[in-house]
Amino acid sequence: METRNEELYAQAKDRYMHRATEQDLREAREMFAQLGDHPGARAYVERCDTLLNYQVGNTVNFGCWKGTPIRWRVLDERGKLRMLFAEDIVAERAYNDTPVDTSWRDCTLRKWLNGEFLDEAFTAKERMSIISGMVRNPHSSKWFTNGGFDSMDKLFVLNEEEFARYLPDLADRARGCWWWLRTPGSNLMSAVGVYEDGSAYDFGINVYYKKGGVRPAMWVLLRV
Repeated sequence: METRNEELYAQAKDRYMHRATEQDLREAREMFAQLGDHPGARAYVERCDTLLNYQVGNTVNFGCWKGTPIRWRVLDERGKLRMLFAEDIVAERAYNDTPVDTSWRDCTLRKWLNGEFLDEAFTAKERMSIISGMVRNPHSSKWFTNGGFDSMDKLFVLNEEEFARYLPDLADRARGCWWWLRTPGSNLMSAVGVYEDGSAYDFGINVYYKKGGVRPAMWVLLRV
């Protein structure tokens, strides 16, 4: 019996390590589950479950804001990294707290997301999984307004290119109230907004407008 279990464990690990499809992963999980208390098997079942839960298109809970769990759509994957995007508007805030020319790197919304929101919405363990990465800030594609310098962020809002690529369906864009993108509008005192019906207002909304919805995005590292 012990020899049979060792053979099954080796087969399961090989299936897990060389998985090419979701079916491979599900079969590996089933093999590990059959092993019960075999050393290491439970840990691999958990790894398989994590990978299955965090597949592109799925919705997962991660963090909590004002007593409500935050739901995230898995938008992209790169190895063990997953890009998560808030399914719902988590807050209403101005893009910038003062009515002046600004960019994503300098705006107060960025500071809030990577400061107060990051610290209060996630546990210490969750924060360790959130990856700091380069956020590109290109010019407006229509108005050529300067997008400013790139930034290093853990949390950010989408730009117009990411918005078009990751959210092609209006159903994924519309949330009953409008929300910010980080792309500048027709001038540096405005940023692109997404209307209630999911359409983008590329002329831009005044950065000082305080009722802008916030749907953050981030990259997390899966511990698998």
